[in-house]
Amino acid sequence: MTTTPVRAAVTPARIAEEALALLDEGPDETVLTMRSLAARLGVQAPSLYAHVSGMDEIHDLVHALINSTIDVSVVDGSVDPQDLVELGRHYRHAYRSHRVAASMIVSRSVNREHALRVYEAIASFLTRYGVPADRVMPLMALFDNLVLGSAVEPFEAAFAGEPEDYAVGHPHLAQALDATARDAVDDVAFEWGMSAYLDLMESVTTPAR
Repeated sequence: MTTTPVRAAVTPARIAEEALALLDEGPDETVLTMRSLAARLGVQAPSLYAHVSGMDEIHDLVHALINSTIDVSVVDGSVDPQDLVELGRHYRHAYRSHRVAASMIVSRSVNREHALRVYEAIASFLTRYGVPADRVMPLMALFDNLVLGSAVEPFEAAFAGEPEDYAVGHPHLAQALDATARDAVDDVAFEWGMSAYLDLMESVTTPAR
């Protein structure tokens, strides 16, 4: 006697997980459609509308899933700048681990609790540290640019060739590429950026620390 496998229930959590898996496996966000997601879930595309209103809600579920992996507790009650750097590392890792999804998400509104909790954690830290209220938003914008820019558009990946491929016509670029550990470029740049960020944060803090 054979038994029919029990199909896992379609839930918002499962929709988010399978949608993110599709994006991780594909070259760009076009891999995620109602049809491809339904097939992944083992249902017909029209039946998905019993669980989500459409693709925008699916994108939001993916966004929430990625944000849920960011440990904002590292800055709870803290005024230690290195804790803010650690939050930046968590934030960057969450998005760098899902680059296709990240490129889709960065243009979305942040007016959802899963996104607001991240920005509230950053704003709270900056406020506790002594950053004037009118400097908090620009510093948050810069923090986001450092994190998401590094995660979504890795710099070293833009140079697909070997150093010698650039030697004719771009000798200094070729020299720089040859002298660099290519797989470490973005990590080094991010850490330098965060170090410069802390210096700037210190310079706008009142009273001076």
